[in-house]
Amino acid sequence: MRTVRNITVAVDPEIYRQTRRIAAEYDTTVTDMVRFLLLALPEAVKAALHPGGRPQFGLAAARAAASATPATPAIRPSPEKTGNSPCKPV
Repeated sequence: MRTVRNITVAVDPEIYRQTRRIAAEYDTTVTDMVRFLLLALPEAVKAALHPGGRPQFGLAAARAAASATPATPAIRPSPEKTGNSPCKPV
């Protein structure tokens, strides 16, 4: 017989309702969803490593996101606006 351990997790009522709803949509249980997430956790931790080598979860992730400078996309003017367009007005 396989030995299993129980884990108790306290969550806000809204997260509880949302999780129950998602489980029902996928015809599964919250326990099976949590089990799946825990099995995927080692790979998620590897993917979440930041340059300092520590995973960014919870408050640490929120602090890192708040202190990060937002990436600005490179905005290039269209060729029509720069006058370099190969199309000529008719």
